[in-house]
Amino acid sequence: MKRRTPWIVMILASLMLGLLAVGPIADASPSPKKNKKKSDVNPLYSQTLMRQGLVFMQQQRYDEALDRFREAEAASPGNATINNMMGLCYMSLEQYDAALKQFDLALSIIPGFTDARNNRGTVYLALEQYRLAEVDFIAVLSDSTYPHRWKVYYNLGVTYLKRGQIGAAEENFNKAITAPRPVFEAYLRLAEIAHDQGRIDSALGLLEEARLKYPERIDGLLAYGRLLVEIGQTEEARPFLENVIAASPSSEMASEARTLLGRS
Repeated sequence: MKRRTPWIVMILASLMLGLLAVGPIADASPSPKKNKKKSDVNPLYSQTLMRQGLVFMQQQRYDEALDRFREAEAASPGNATINNMMGLCYMSLEQYDAALKQFDLALSIIPGFTDARNNRGTVYLALEQYRLAEVDFIAVLSDSTYPHRWKVYYNLGVTYLKRGQIGAAEENFNKAITAPRPVFEAYLRLAEIAHDQGRIDSALGLLEEARLKYPERIDGLLAYGRLLVEIGQTEEARPFLENVIAASPSSEMASEARTLLGRS
């Protein structure tokens, strides 16, 4: 059964991006023929398939990406990076059991594969297996070289929030927003916590900071406008809500913005 978890921040594996350094691909063209003897296979065959799969992933064509990665795995068994990429595809398709299997395989090959461990933690979070998610995220954060630490802090914060550990959640969300590349969603979660605790000024300050740092995020504008309306400052909220409507007129967010402004 699928579980939608919009609060999770997914991380595209950094090892995948390294594949693009080999050279650009104009299109994910048909894969090389598979009827060659193993001894005749070009040593770049598996890498070519992996790069084609990455192109499909970037186009959100996950089933086609999986086809390429399966071929790559058959040509180059025991490659943990391939298993990690397949896991990411399954995770994007919300096929979490299949994703978990691939990340487990990757970690059985390379126990120190931090990307795969982080991705497995993200799957555990989606499956509401919070203790297992916490263990994986803490292990990831022990790798001081991991380049996506601020997003891991965010996901660990979500893990604690789901378990009702508000203080631990706040601590990790704050780390996520003070990172060199702050996580936008962490501002929203901190604002929600502040709101629930009656700290309205703090919530407004967080949403305003998020709005200024990420002006393109209309969900931030909506959250800011919604809170202003809630405290009776509808006219102050109007320009932000109107921007939401203008940016995406047919979206659910625009519909909510119209309702907040009293429009039909």
